[in-house]
Amino acid sequence: MTMTYTNINGYQIPNLTLGGQPADPIGKYGMLRREFLRENAPEQFELMSIQGTLYPHLIEIDRTVHQQVEQTVAQLAQKSKMPDRKSDPLGWTQWMNSLKVQAEELAMPMLYAL
Repeated sequence: MTMTYTNINGYQIPNLTLGGQPADPIGKYGMLRREFLRENAPEQFELMSIQGTLYPHLIEIDRTVHQQVEQTVAQLAQKSKMPDRKSDPLGWTQWMNSLKVQAEELAMPMLYAL
């Protein structure tokens, strides 16, 4: 591996970049996982950061939990009586929000496992 340097005011500064980081943003669940690792497993958090595996791990966790939440919401929606969206839009929104909260509660153990 060859290092390249930039001369700034007589000082040789190495040109360091993070390589191979995906362009995908980290979502809500990835951020929650990152905070959990930072607070409860700082050694693992630092090791993953140094090895460059933290960001892909967070993206994968975010996708997995997001899919789990969507599937659970769909299953819960089939099992309960849905208010009419056109005649009671606020009731329908409240119902959907309630289903999402329930689905997130079921998916949270995935975020908080080591």
